Amino acid sequence: MGGYEAVMFDWMLTLAEYPDVREHLRRAHVQIGRSFTVVELDALVVRLDEAAGHADVRAAAAREDCSPELHRVAASWLYDRAAIDGQLAEAMYGLLGDPSFHPLYPEVPSTLSTIAQAGIRIAVISDIHVDLRVHARLSGIDHFVDRWILSFEHGVQKPDPAIFRLGLDALGTEPEATLMVGDRPSHDGAAAALGIDSLILPSRDRSIEGSRLDGVLSLLRG
Repeated sequence: MGGYEAVMFDWMLTLAEYPDVREHLRRAHVQIGRSFTVVELDALVVRLDEAAGHADVRAAAAREDCSPELHRVAASWLYDRAAIDGQLAEAMYGLLGDPSFHPLYPEVPSTLSTIAQAGIRIAVISDIHVDLRVHARLSGIDHFVDRWILSFEHGVQKPDPAIFRLGLDALGTEPEATLMVGDRPSHDGAAAALGIDSLILPSRDRSIEGSRLDGVLSLLRG
């Protein structure tokens, strides 16, 4: 397949779902058995959006995935600023990193299988506060992933180029022989600073047929 020896994949919104704020709130309400209306959800979405813009919340988010402790602090700042009560806040936080809340996209197993069968090494490089190896085992794809670079294990997160350097070192490949695949130009696209070709996937539109990962296979085939 082409000239690439390895692919580094982001996880959330690249290989796995990350529900939007409205769905996150809905699931949290259901989990604690609390009723809600559309109007109430709308108001909470607005409050969370406004809270995310506060300087202290933004500062915390910039380092939140460097450790589980920092992630908890960042979430607490956000929920406090949005005036989310403790019970709801705890339910929302508990969903983050829960495998059932972040299922794989349907095409992921077959895509990773095709890449692995072609002899191309695979790494997951993710800003995350939980061990995604558990998610991969539960989804039956752990045997496709050669290396895991998880931000909380290294104290560094995207877009710091250091996290991509860790990926290259773990894979044992040069930048020009490696492809980075993600969903955020601001973060995953930062791999380009090291000379790594970067494919930024468009937002997933459920009305569109087909796989967003077809483009990855096309690039690998050359």
